[in-house]
Amino acid sequence: MEILCNRRPISEVLEDPDLGSETRKKLELVLEVQSFAETQLQLDTGDSFTYFSRIERDAAAYNVVAAPALSLEAHSYWFPIVGTVPYLGFFSREEAESHAKDLERSGLDVLVQDVAGYSTLGWFDDPLLSSQLAYSDYGLVRLVIHEAVHATVWIPGSVPFNESLASFVEEEGSRLYIQMHDEDGSRMARLDAIRGEQRKFRQIMHETAASLKELYSGDLTDAKKFQSKQRIIRDMQERIRNSSFAYLDGEKLAAKTYNNAHFLSYLAYNSGTDYFRIVFQDCHRHWGCFLQAMKSLDEAPKGWK
Repeated sequence: MEILCNRRPISEVLEDPDLGSETRKKLELVLEVQSFAETQLQLDTGDSFTYFSRIERDAAAYNVVAAPALSLEAHSYWFPIVGTVPYLGFFSREEAESHAKDLERSGLDVLVQDVAGYSTLGWFDDPLLSSQLAYSDYGLVRLVIHEAVHATVWIPGSVPFNESLASFVEEEGSRLYIQMHDEDGSRMARLDAIRGEQRKFRQIMHETAASLKELYSGDLTDAKKFQSKQRIIRDMQERIRNSSFAYLDGEKLAAKTYNNAHFLSYLAYNSGTDYFRIVFQDCHRHWGCFLQAMKSLDEAPKGWK
């Protein structure tokens, strides 16, 4: 309610003569992408991202993700409308960290994530937040498209499917947007290189998750599983360190402390790409057809990932 009550139309904010040039540029970009998402991708944007709201924190919200120490099954919560979700969100970092410590004391692997953005699933016109002005132009393009997907399609109780769907449309849609504004192809070349490294990193995370799943379902004692878990994660960190990334900071990624909660996040947002691509191709890459196919689902289809 604080966010909604503080919002102002971006068109009104742009009339401020003291508005900084970088902020003006990003606000104009958000309006342009919002229109692109509606007209080119046929997403139900409503008036979302046509408003701006200033907040006194460094992220839209903070999610707490948790899993048992020897399982990749998420610790879940249930809410009306959205159903079961594998995280709990807070508008206060202190409250999120306090809840995370409670979960850690119960023996769970826990991760506190900064939330880039969120959708009220079309119930309200979600504004751009002041914290999001720190993102790159490309980051803003992806953000607007991703959240517009949630306002268009949401299957209750199927968060991994919903997030993976939004990630697929975000990636395809942002690529189309960049192509429309890239006369010499230089931006696409750089983008393809970055995306190649991101795919490689995601592949490492997915393969590590598969190894951990196999370990946890095996017959070893818990003590042996804990030992093997640490070895698998160390091997993953070494793979990242030796990947010779040109754009990603491999050393920084390798130095992070990883637990099961980290893998849940990657599995939730980056699964089922082949499924979505096949449906998109069957629709002859027509966004209206693709989104209607997604809207027609009552639940996540079996074998989608």
